This record gives sequence, C-alpha cells and structure tokens, in this order.
Amino acid sequence: MDGLVAFITITLLIIIVPGPDFFVVMKNSITSGKGNGAMAALGITTGHVCYSLLAIFGIIFILANMYYVFLAIKIMGAIYLIYLGMRSIISARQSMNFSTSQMKVQNVSYLTSYRQGFFSTILNPKALLYYISILPQFLSTGDAVTGQIAVLSAIVTTVILLWFVFCVYIFQYIKLLFTNRKVKAIFDYTVGSILIGLSLNLLLSKSS
Repeated sequence: MDGLVAFITITLLIIIVPGPDFFVVMKNSITSGKGNGAMAALGITTGHVCYSLLAIFGIIFILANMYYVFLAIKIMGAIYLIYLGMRSIISARQSMNFSTSQMKVQNVSYLTSYRQGFFSTILNPKALLYYISILPQFLSTGDAVTGQIAVLSAIVTTVILLWFVFCVYIFQYIKLLFTNRKVKAIFDYTVGSILIGLSLNLLLSKSS
C-alpha cells in the first residue's frame, strides 16, 4: 500500500509541473470553453493510454532503445509545440488589432482540441521516459509483471484525467479576466512564448 501511495504521489507531482499538456488544456479552456478544455484533457489521457498499452506489451522498452525512433519523436514533438506556440502568438496579434473591449469565444471544434491534447502527449518524449524510468521502479519481481503494469498504467491515466479536468474547472473562474482583449493578447503571447521555449528545451535536452 505504501508503494502505491508513493507511486500516486510521485506521478501527481510530475503531472502538476506545468508542461506542454498543461498549457494546451489552459489555452483551450480559456479561449474556447470548458468543453474544449475537457476534450484536450481527454486527448492527453488517450495519449497516455497508448503509451500504457505499449508498456503492457513491452514494445515501449524496445522503442526507447531505438535511438532514431526516440530522436524522431523528440523532433516532431518540438515542431508541434512550435506550431502551437506560433498559432497562439498570431492569435495575440489579431486580438490587438481590435478596438472593442469584449472578446468572443473562439470557435474551435472539439476534435481540434482533442487532437491538440493527444499530439501534445504522444509527441512528448518525456511522457515516453516516464513509462520506461519511473513506472518500472514500482514493479515487483514475479510472473505477473504485465498485470502490474496494467494496474499502474490505469492509475496513471485516471490521475491524469482527474487532474486536467480539475484544471479545466479552475480555469473557468479566471476566464472572465480574458474578456478584455489586451489581457487575452498578453495571455496568448505568454502561452505561445512558453510553448516555443519548451520546444527548444526539448530539442536541446539529452536523448538519454
């Protein structure tokens, strides 16, 4: 039981540190609504489900040892974050061109929000590293390793979904701040810059 509590605690601490997933959920929640934020959170969870399935079947450990596959994931992930960051900055520039004080909610489809959340996770090598470095530390020796991975993976995805749904709920309380276009523009510039900064950090980080 102590090991399980430690696992959940460590997982939660890793998740709550703001990263690409956090900012994708925040941007969708504030600029498009809680439904879009929830779909982004669902996309992130789906990405972790995919990694969990790869871990259960042992494929993830094979991929992690293939340098060029890992490098490709890193590069694609960085490019995707740059793309999201540039879109956010472009949105900020467009917001500053209006003289009205009220902001209309951006009409973004649920599928787009889901896709952003999914690719934010699936193209993040740090998510891959979690399943090959953190999760195995909580496995006990025996014949039921696959079952243990399945249980721990289920816990991970549940914790992730609950955390980001909670974030969506919290973001609704600060959403009124963004009805002012200048505040909205500053927010978009900030998020865009952070996403691009995270992408550069991703590219410059070590592959192992």
